[in-house]
Amino acid sequence: MGRFAQWRGMVLEQGHRLRGALRRPEELDDPFDPTGSLTRLDALVEGFAAGQPVRWTLAGQPRPLPGPVDAVAYRIIEESLTNACRHARGTPVAVRLRYDATGITIEVRDEGAGPLPSGGGSSDPGRGLLGVRRRTERLGGTLSAGPRAGGGFTVRAALPAPEEVAE
Repeated sequence: MGRFAQWRGMVLEQGHRLRGALRRPEELDDPFDPTGSLTRLDALVEGFAAGQPVRWTLAGQPRPLPGPVDAVAYRIIEESLTNACRHARGTPVAVRLRYDATGITIEVRDEGAGPLPSGGGSSDPGRGLLGVRRRTERLGGTLSAGPRAGGGFTVRAALPAPEEVAE
């Protein structure tokens, strides 16, 4: 692993710790944090692609999503890419977004070995996959995450955002 990838991983981890330390307890699980948006997906993917091959694909007709759905969708992708960087360094990552009449489906797959058995993550319940799962469920969506039989790790989420029908 190159020095840049090691440095980047350390910076990401320190950033998460600092962000967690600066949050008030009521902010730890705020599903409506407006800082993330799919309009910034290019920049997010570009930031991770500097040390890891990341590609993203889009299916369906993109449309504006309600603010909370947009923010949670961004957070799911951000957390999935962070985990891929941490647990599957250097392996390819695929991000897929699919818009349909009922909402948006997100799938993030990496080709790494997955998280270490010890958990290797934070015990802070407001962050990580547990945090994005809670946010997803509060919006009426679903999230699954786990290793694949042939190797790698997949995070898949479905968020409701029905198309408005013109009358």
